Amino acid sequence: MEQKKDHSLVNCVATALLAYFFTIPFHESIHAITYILYGDKIVNFSAGSVSTAGLVDFSTKATIHKILSSGSASIANAIIGIILLIVLMKVKDMPAMLRLFLTQLMGGQLLEGFGYFLIGVFSIGDWGNVFNLFSDSPGAALTLRIVLAVLGFGAMVPLLYLFTYMTYHFIEDPSDKAERRGVALRLNLILFLAAYIVGALATINLPIIKSGEMPYWMFLCFNGMWVLYLVAFFYAWGGIMVRPPKESRLRCKLPKEPHPVIWGMAVVLILIDIFVFGPGIFFS
Repeated sequence: MEQKKDHSLVNCVATALLAYFFTIPFHESIHAITYILYGDKIVNFSAGSVSTAGLVDFSTKATIHKILSSGSASIANAIIGIILLIVLMKVKDMPAMLRLFLTQLMGGQLLEGFGYFLIGVFSIGDWGNVFNLFSDSPGAALTLRIVLAVLGFGAMVPLLYLFTYMTYHFIEDPSDKAERRGVALRLNLILFLAAYIVGALATINLPIIKSGEMPYWMFLCFNGMWVLYLVAFFYAWGGIMVRPPKESRLRCKLPKEPHPVIWGMAVVLILIDIFVFGPGIFFS
């Protein structure tokens, strides 16, 4: 009997690309929706930023509205990531391809949320825009900075533990170092590489980079949030932080059968992100 070909690597690349798309462009979409709900007009939507007509003066609004003006996207990312984690831990009977995708999407959402909290402490990124609105309220700004520091720095080690732990949900023999390496490579390393490479390609032609408003290297640093998955690859491979359990936590194996529809969907959406959202969509 002929052994079926293993397509798990291609499947993991596809789900990693989809997880990236439904994390980063989703993040920017939340920004756009927030501005529209507040009555502003979107001038440009791109893979790494949203520009408005500036019709709303958030500096005159209450604290919660100042926070939501630019912080809503990362807050949404963090909430969705937590919800996905609960779903993954509670629902046992789930198709392998869906569990694989949701596991990677969960990680992307959590990293985008808590990662922005972390860099926001230094007034970088979205939260830097929020702090600009608190120039006349140093006490409120300090309180917000402390909250972001607790959430951002406090989440990094637990997230690394979580990503390493979740790897064992796809490992049949935890004592097999070769299997741990193979699963960690497909689940963690592939997600890191896909996110970093696509992120670098999608942001190279951003309007705010071409205009000189922000340097390209800063977006490369933003993509660096995904480095936690690179570390999780080595940790799961070597059995660091989360020691290989005596019994398998296997909930499903990595899908080996071909999924050409999902492969095609991943390619199309990533091309849209790079060649359409990258240069940006302008609205008159």
